[in-house]
Amino acid sequence: MLGILSRRLLIWVLVLALLTMLVGSFFSELAIINGRAIVVALVADFLRYSLGLFALLVITTSVAEDYEFKQFERLLTMPLSRWQYIVAQVLVIASLCLLLVLPVLLVISLYSDWQVGLYWASAIWLEIFLLGLLGMLAILSLEKIPLAVCFSLAVYLLAKLSGLISQMLAESVRLSDGSLTSRFVDYIFEAILYLLPGLETFAENDVFFGNVDLIETISVQFSSTAIYALFLIAVCLVDFYRKEFNL
Repeated sequence: MLGILSRRLLIWVLVLALLTMLVGSFFSELAIINGRAIVVALVADFLRYSLGLFALLVITTSVAEDYEFKQFERLLTMPLSRWQYIVAQVLVIASLCLLLVLPVLLVISLYSDWQVGLYWASAIWLEIFLLGLLGMLAILSLEKIPLAVCFSLAVYLLAKLSGLISQMLAESVRLSDGSLTSRFVDYIFEAILYLLPGLETFAENDVFFGNVDLIETISVQFSSTAIYALFLIAVCLVDFYRKEFNL
């Protein structure tokens, strides 16, 4: 935890919050219809992807340093189980994500009301926590930061676009009169998308444009995130236990 939380991180978070407010001010001058809602949605998405990428880089770098400086070998010579290392990393990821969403609560509350700001901060915490777990799994398996980051972002974006991909595949099968090749590709992608978190896992932009039951929405997202997080943690444990280290 002390290796991740630093003055540089706090400065970066403050700079991001300031940059977000500048971006919001810029778009507020361009928007004409539903200006406030459009601005807050753009600001929220800017924060979503900026914080997600930053959290992913911090987490993968932290685990990669454990490989580089042979921390795993030292840990395994102590009375410390491998599952305890994974649990510790999960707690670090949760704490890091909590720190990162604090400016989200502040900025979104400034552009909207505090209930929406609280929802979006909670939803983004769940989202980047899930992305952080995916990054931990990727770095444990691939052991290279660029590969881990690219893999994690690819899975994340594929999950985000799952609805659009499903519609495109369904339309492709219809236009091809249900040919065997099209149906086979459709089955393959359906199997891949089945292993990814659904769209209900991610923060909903609809909260900025209409009346949405925030409690029900965050409850659905929490349930979906919890299931997928447990799946990722289990895979991390299996992958970590199968590794051999030079003691």
